[in-house]
Amino acid sequence: METNGAESQPGREEKSAALAGIRVLDMALFGPGPFCARILGDLGTDIIKIHEPHLESRGGPIKLQFPDLPKFPGLRNCRFAGINLKAEAGLEIFYELVKTADVIVESFRPGVTHRLGIGYETVRKINPAIVYASITGFGQDGPYRDVAGHDINYISIGGLLDMTGNAGGAPALPGTLVADFAAGGMSAAIGILAALASRQRTGLGQFVDVSMTDAVVGLMGEWINEYLYGGPLPKRGETMFTGQWPWYNVYETKDGKYISIGAVEPWFYANLCQLLGREDFIEHQYAGNNKQAQIFEFFKQTFLTKTRDEWVKLLRQKDTCVAPVYSFDELVSDPHLIHRGTIREMPHPILGHTRQVGPLVKLSDSPFRVANWASQLGQHTEEVLHSIGYDATRISVLRKAGIIN
Repeated sequence: METNGAESQPGREEKSAALAGIRVLDMALFGPGPFCARILGDLGTDIIKIHEPHLESRGGPIKLQFPDLPKFPGLRNCRFAGINLKAEAGLEIFYELVKTADVIVESFRPGVTHRLGIGYETVRKINPAIVYASITGFGQDGPYRDVAGHDINYISIGGLLDMTGNAGGAPALPGTLVADFAAGGMSAAIGILAALASRQRTGLGQFVDVSMTDAVVGLMGEWINEYLYGGPLPKRGETMFTGQWPWYNVYETKDGKYISIGAVEPWFYANLCQLLGREDFIEHQYAGNNKQAQIFEFFKQTFLTKTRDEWVKLLRQKDTCVAPVYSFDELVSDPHLIHRGTIREMPHPILGHTRQVGPLVKLSDSPFRVANWASQLGQHTEEVLHSIGYDATRISVLRKAGIIN
């Protein structure tokens, strides 16, 4: 059992996870769904991932083996149950699970769950307290409701892609799936937690409509609102946080690596100029284009004179808001991230000890721990069915009929 950076000590009171006792039926195996499930699972929910007994892709059967673990971040604190929801017997199993569940998460296109008989209007009749979250690209209604898309399309319409990249250049793809994870997955988790809090007052669940495009627009809201209030139309690379100023930018260093500078506040900028030996720049933080071009060129040439880590050591003598630009092999060894448990070693039943990214948040009285690991599809089907009263004989019949795996 894993806690916030330390194993449980003898004699110490064992504290339960924040969402212990909450059961989630997760039918969103890819994209934002697993990220949402990872958040909820790390907080202590019982995640049951329901999938087709013989899930296939264009390339053949999908096998979730240990070498594939990095592709599936939700494989801890979850159980895999293979159930054919297109068969009557499979629907019966699903409906029995609904009676025991608190939350359902799905990412089918709008209308699919209704056709399958597993939509919100159906399940709420079985369990009025259910919180039902649907994650889609464009939401459950509107002109784009049935339009197919992926992360790149949602960040395009949401304005994020247009603001990413250098001035005068083409839009640049961000380094992660922003719409899937930061927008879709995290928004779904927030919506679910809000609905669970509401249920404590009303006793009733509700439908959580998560549009990844809506959520991307929300992430861009600070700048969109400024424009709507009469501000200028922002352009890529020409705003404070996209490269307009030399004191909020990225620079190459002597060793071919990069350093980030975020000296927004005047006192941080003053410290930066002092450490660089250019106090004459201090009064020109917001000067016109000619002066900014001079400062840009000085910064560019100066940062090439030392290695990245030499600059970090020098500029952290004062508060300057400086950080190294890490590659993955560097960040996983960073002492601060390891100390915080952001990168942590976890006991694994097959791999022994393995490193993974830890939980997104740390709660003082609800420690993070790994309740279980999943290594393959259908791994926990029998265990899940036993929990709702199915005996070995009945399970065997269902397996032979291809209803479960």
